[in-house]
Amino acid sequence: METYQRKMNHNRDEYRKLRWKQHRIQVTGLFDAVFSKKAFVDKVAIVGAGNCDDLDIEYLATRCNSIYLFDIDMESMEKGTANLPERTREKIQLIEIDVTGLDKVDFDHNLSSMLNRGETAKGIIQYLKDTEKRLGQLSERVFANYYNDFDIVATSAIYTQLFYNWAKELLSDHANHYQKKDAEEMKNGILDVRDEIVRTVNHSISKCTKQNGFCITWTDILKIEPEYMDPINEGLNAIFALASNVGYGAALIGVKTFIEKVDKSELTLRYWPWDFQENKQYLTIGIIGRNNGV
Repeated sequence: METYQRKMNHNRDEYRKLRWKQHRIQVTGLFDAVFSKKAFVDKVAIVGAGNCDDLDIEYLATRCNSIYLFDIDMESMEKGTANLPERTREKIQLIEIDVTGLDKVDFDHNLSSMLNRGETAKGIIQYLKDTEKRLGQLSERVFANYYNDFDIVATSAIYTQLFYNWAKELLSDHANHYQKKDAEEMKNGILDVRDEIVRTVNHSISKCTKQNGFCITWTDILKIEPEYMDPINEGLNAIFALASNVGYGAALIGVKTFIEKVDKSELTLRYWPWDFQENKQYLTIGIIGRNNGV
């Protein structure tokens, strides 16, 4: 999975930093909303920092004492922060981490080996179910050292990047070795693992926020098509109705579980188009909430 994610991070063109300017402004606006309540904080965490293209780190560094960037791909974080001013870099800690915790049980190797040797669909499905049951424990091992540690914890478009795309591609490489029904059941098992990963990651990340600290997330929720513009323009209720039909399931679960973990009285939701690539836009949901300790 680490190799797959590194490939995705490195699959970028030279204009991306410029193309993402408006998206970056919107993300900065989420942090601004927090800083309007508390102008300066001690520690900020950003989970899924990657290339840092959607982050104005220089600005964030003026509002805190330290910034912790978490990602499975250390190389991309190093490149993304290398050209920052020294005074900014001095505040940054880079943490290489697989937020799923699956590296702790060598899941990548085990599932790949099972498929390569032609393990039965029943055996693979059982392995997926057993792994799903362990995710809470694995998540604890990943984040325990950071519980109650940060004034602001942000997740950077991670829900749609966790596990599923890698696992789906791996399964598709071996699908012709299985009957269609068995391949579909294995895919459903992968979806169940993905959904539980999103839930457990959100739960653990929320515990990294100090009591009365703030949680921020932004996520691509659907790919924008011309025929979607009418409901998008109608507002959030219509957007979520549309996303339930054509959107990304991981993002919807991520949004739902994020909202469950924060104080509803101070909840803020926003949305905007993200010019991800030339001729490819994603509708992005941004959320701000205060940790309620649940």
